[in-house]
Amino acid sequence: MAISSPGLGSNLDVNSIISQLMSLEQRPLTALARKEAVFQGKISALGSLKGALSALQTAASALVPATGSSALEKFSVFKSTVADTAIASATTTSSAVAGTYSLEVTQLAQEHRVATATGIASPFDANSQLLGGGGTLTISLDTDGGVSPNKTTNVTIADGATPEAIRDAINTADAGVSATVINGVDGKQLVLVGDKPGNDQFIKLAGVAGLSYDGVGGDADEFAQLQAAQGSTFKLNGIAVAASSNTVSTAIDGITLTLTKQSAAGVSTTLTVARDTSSLTAGVNAFVKAYNDLNKTTTDLGSYNATTKQAGALNGDSTLRSVQGTVRSLVGNIPSEVTGATLQRLSDIGVSLQKDGSLAVDSSKLTKAISDNLAGVANLVAAYGSIFKGATDALVGTNGSLAARTEGLNASIKGLGKQSEAISSRLAQIEARYRRQFTALDTAISGMTKTSNFLAQQLANLPTYNNN
Repeated sequence: MAISSPGLGSNLDVNSIISQLMSLEQRPLTALARKEAVFQGKISALGSLKGALSALQTAASALVPATGSSALEKFSVFKSTVADTAIASATTTSSAVAGTYSLEVTQLAQEHRVATATGIASPFDANSQLLGGGGTLTISLDTDGGVSPNKTTNVTIADGATPEAIRDAINTADAGVSATVINGVDGKQLVLVGDKPGNDQFIKLAGVAGLSYDGVGGDADEFAQLQAAQGSTFKLNGIAVAASSNTVSTAIDGITLTLTKQSAAGVSTTLTVARDTSSLTAGVNAFVKAYNDLNKTTTDLGSYNATTKQAGALNGDSTLRSVQGTVRSLVGNIPSEVTGATLQRLSDIGVSLQKDGSLAVDSSKLTKAISDNLAGVANLVAAYGSIFKGATDALVGTNGSLAARTEGLNASIKGLGKQSEAISSRLAQIEARYRRQFTALDTAISGMTKTSNFLAQQLANLPTYNNN
């Protein structure tokens, strides 16, 4: 079988000629590719715009109080501090009020400790160190002499149990006490310690012979008290206060004290409860930052550099202009919630619009406004948070303008893809036609070349005539 290649017979560079012709034919396809790249760039730019809007949406949402709560309640945060942190710590709730108190801890609450007796009074056999009998041991936590336990636990004790077996049974019962065994010079002793300090954590034992204790004393008790269960006592502004434990939430409304160390005799520390407005200031600054980030994003996307003749991805885009107009208009509007109030505009609290469209915070003015009228600032900030949240919700939502614009661009890209497929199919046909035509031309030229060579050969072989 003969092997042929385009141009072999005619010396024409057929492949190069067809390649150049196809480059011209592919110009519409190249134009579609450039157009698709522009659309893809716009989609990416819309993603950046959505990200900046979402950040503003989050910052605005953080300024809006929860349903059923007022703006003042949201930003009325109290902070409590104890000058000597070794003595106590304090936490606050929304019901706290500002104030300063002297605090002197006169007694810390402590856990109850009891241990089995030794010698002939020990419940354990002197030789075998085993408990004589067994049964159900009832462990109660109550006040000394009380009849209303706050916790009762039943623990099964085997006949002839070892001190260690009793220890383990108690420790796995979650009875509010911890058991250990100490092997001293007088034999093994079972020691019980309350898990919590407090005068309502008095340990009572009943139900098993040899393991009884009610604090009354006498033959009924086989345990001796090592440390009494007691509550705490302290003085606030010189007023004596008693509590059942070291955690006290009933002395001052909205304040929970945790006592950690007894004060030196007659020495007090200072408890200060003050309003903390840092969350309000932080919220305003976070909102302004998110707004300015969005302003920069929209400016960059819609920019045009006359020197380089480079335009932003959304230069002249109607969706971008709509976003810019919507967001900027909110800054100058007065929310309906504060119409007629002393503070109505962001500029009233030191947040002003700059020439480049960004916002700037006058920290001194904001601080003074909060100090002079906390409720007014809180209401104003919450109102602006609400309108910005509503606007950004609509813009970035599934039915918002950004989603619609992105959907439209994706539809356009899909249409370009169909056009590209049609053109590519047509180009394949055109290239095939070119190859047929140039193959035929190559064959024709090859044939004519052969004929020409033959005629030249024949002419060269003709006899030469001499006229002489």
